[in-house]
Amino acid sequence: MDKEQKKYLRGILFRHLDGLAIAPTVSALEEGGINTFIKNNPEFTFTQILENFELNPGYMNVALRLLASQGWLERNIIADGESIDFILTIKGIKALEFSHYYKKFSKFIPILVDMDKFLFDPNAESVQEQFTGLIEDWRSFHSSYTDKESIGWETACHLEGLIAGPLLVALGMSEFFRDCLNNDGIIERELIEPPLPMLSSVLDFFMHLGWISSKEHEISFTETGIFFMKRATAYGVTVSYLPTFKLVPALLFGNPNILWKRTSEGLETHVNRRMNVWGSGGAHSLYFRKIDEIIKDIFNKPLEDQPVGIADMGCGDGTLLKHLYQVVKNHTERGKYLQELPLKIIGADFNKAARLASSITLREAGIEHSILHGDITGPEEYAENLKQQFGLHLDNMLNVRSFLDHNRIYSPPKKVFADRICNSTGAFAFRGRWIPNNELQENLVEHFSSWTQYVSKFGLLILELHTIDPKITAENLGNTLSTAYDGTHGYSDQYIMEIDTVLNSAREAGLFPVMEYQAKFPDNELATISINLFKPKH
Repeated sequence: MDKEQKKYLRGILFRHLDGLAIAPTVSALEEGGINTFIKNNPEFTFTQILENFELNPGYMNVALRLLASQGWLERNIIADGESIDFILTIKGIKALEFSHYYKKFSKFIPILVDMDKFLFDPNAESVQEQFTGLIEDWRSFHSSYTDKESIGWETACHLEGLIAGPLLVALGMSEFFRDCLNNDGIIERELIEPPLPMLSSVLDFFMHLGWISSKEHEISFTETGIFFMKRATAYGVTVSYLPTFKLVPALLFGNPNILWKRTSEGLETHVNRRMNVWGSGGAHSLYFRKIDEIIKDIFNKPLEDQPVGIADMGCGDGTLLKHLYQVVKNHTERGKYLQELPLKIIGADFNKAARLASSITLREAGIEHSILHGDITGPEEYAENLKQQFGLHLDNMLNVRSFLDHNRIYSPPKKVFADRICNSTGAFAFRGRWIPNNELQENLVEHFSSWTQYVSKFGLLILELHTIDPKITAENLGNTLSTAYDGTHGYSDQYIMEIDTVLNSAREAGLFPVMEYQAKFPDNELATISINLFKPKH
């Protein structure tokens, strides 16, 4: 497969992920009458929406921004947190004509959420019947819009992604086709016989997509099929938020607190955390290479100038800590002296299951470690617990975290922020409330400020996720994951801001990026990932 073909298929993948966020959004807006209002009022304000509908403004702001990211609306913030002007574009007029299709396909989300269960269930005939009907609807729609410049084709990609994403993730996590992918894509007959109802229908769907071919009684994945199957992890994070996307109608028009519902065991219900960790792990290797450079520089300094250890707030399953320890051990000067000068490995997480998973990961790797409860919004308590339980000072550690700062629990700023001018284009909510961008930036400044004293010696190494201007997203569909990120995070009370906004907030809090270590991915205006080592100026 040549470079151009890979680029084209990557564009399809990105549009698939767009679809996972856009489909339930358009469906909920259609059901709630918003789409009809927009079509009847092609120039409207957020205030008019509030006057005509009972809704949760924070999540409605997220939803309308998602439409803007697809180029369906032009969005202009007039008064931060008060009013936004919208104009329905020509593309938007055409796109909203397909609203009923998004609604029809989104009704299948409750089944897609549990696709990993249905896929290998021999008694899934009733689900298979519904799935077969859905695929027939998709085939009919897809065959009508083959012009890649048409809005219908974009919609077909969205609907295709809504179906294909959960299938790829379920198959990828089960490693059902792992050996096939390593064997020229050939699917052994005994693997799919006797046929499971849903799996059989999925293979038929893949044939329609051109991902599987059948020749002379041999079934195998095509080049295109192998491309997507090997990138199943790329779908993992977005698909893990299907439980949230299922709740979009309630988030927009009902009880916003439904997002915070827990199971009887106290587990979160808005995201499949195991799937989320699996999906994010597939993407981390690219960023780890840059982080490795920073770690090597720090732990190749004279021993007296090095941190006592590494403290990972939000340690998850311990993968990052394990990786960083191995980098220090095998590739730095400090690694030669671990007997005399052990590297303290500290994992902290708010989630009990994550703390247990980290401990297992590190123990199995033979790495001495300490695990404790920690909340990113409470560094003082974290530092005190670390001192009391393990006799360690947080400021003697290299503090690291990955994709966590945007997931802090929101709290109102302590300082006055009314005069703050914030240039973020974001849409942010907390339990349905619309958080003005200047308020959220003040919150971020105070958040960083609370950490400054604990990272003054060795710095704060952050791998972070960001949003970009929806105008830029709309001009680069198929080249950015921004729409998917904005959907998953906007609807789940997480706060991804533009890179410049985050950097400015850190500087205001007295934390400055070490320029030689700065990195962003991709390295252009579409950057949604950054790596920074922040240090105070002495």
